[in-house]
Amino acid sequence: MDEEFKNRIINLYGDGGQNWLESIPSLIGKYEKEWNIKTLTPFKLSYNYVCPARTSGNEEAVLKLSFPKNKEFTSEIEALKRLPTEVAIKIINEDLPEGAVLLERAVPGNPISSIQPDETQLHIASQVIKKLHQLASLEMLALFPNISDWAKAFGRYENTFSLNSGPIPKNLFDLGEGIFREFLQENKEQVLLHGDLHNDNILLSDRGWLAIDPKGLIGEREFELGAYLRNPFFDIPKGSNYKQVEKNRIAQFCEELGFEKERVKLWAIASAVISLIWFVEDENNFKEIYVKNAELINEIKF
Repeated sequence: MDEEFKNRIINLYGDGGQNWLESIPSLIGKYEKEWNIKTLTPFKLSYNYVCPARTSGNEEAVLKLSFPKNKEFTSEIEALKRLPTEVAIKIINEDLPEGAVLLERAVPGNPISSIQPDETQLHIASQVIKKLHQLASLEMLALFPNISDWAKAFGRYENTFSLNSGPIPKNLFDLGEGIFREFLQENKEQVLLHGDLHNDNILLSDRGWLAIDPKGLIGEREFELGAYLRNPFFDIPKGSNYKQVEKNRIAQFCEELGFEKERVKLWAIASAVISLIWFVEDENNFKEIYVKNAELINEIKF
């Protein structure tokens, strides 16, 4: 395990995080025995311990361990149980109380971000999104957070920072907060969203393109595109005309999915701003490039 991962977990969970990190080898041994798997060297780690594994039937899988009672992890697993397996990764085994899951591994695992030209990439992503979304049942409404719950991040930020001197420019903060406030007042059809469907979370498998790592979120369909569009300076090939490519992406998504361009653009701005808040909250980390992402999207005109 790399030091960056360890430090992130300790910063988030304190002594409990340290204890969990120390328990990972024994947890791996436990699930290797219980689930009859053999694990390999972990992938690059962020907030969970994730490593490739091989089952007794010689099938490739992924073992994912999360800090116990992590609400986001629980939401992810519950979402995977309900998202159509035609376009989402399958669960092989799980131990939710202990924060463990064994997942199907997408092989060869190429991310959709590797697909060029851009029009082909977006067409594939659109087909995945069309199949992914389903109307939110009463059970889903009770089980998963709503976009309105995510919007509470703006209030937390205001309680921590002065809007005039905090790390996020006030004009962008006000714009993002205003978009959430306006759109959440509307009575739009509610579906179960992936919630983090950027172009490294759709992978090629031997049974087609599959979404991985869902957040599990209730909201309108248009919100889904925010994660795909909020980071143009990261997600669009270097040296591109970023604004034009981003504008083309919004236009193509809207044509294929039947969305309204200005609404999708505004959700992308709001998603860029709220991701800024999350970086500040989770890692006390602020990078100017994230501000530039939001500013670029805001400059697009239709």
